[in-house]
Amino acid sequence: MLDYIKENCKLPPLNRPQFDEDSDTWDIHFTEKDGSDLICLPFETLEEANETLNQALELYYEKANQ
Repeated sequence: MLDYIKENCKLPPLNRPQFDEDSDTWDIHFTEKDGSDLICLPFETLEEANETLNQALELYYEKANQ
């Protein structure tokens, strides 16, 4: 999932994981790299969503400190 985020998503994520009752998933939203669309990445568990969120934030801070 992190490779997909690196290739397609603008960092940082737009939100912390939010539960979607309709799909029964935990969703994190990003802006597409070109800034035109919203990308929603669904996760089965909150743990998966939080792990991905933390990895995405680490990437963001690494780039900001370069």
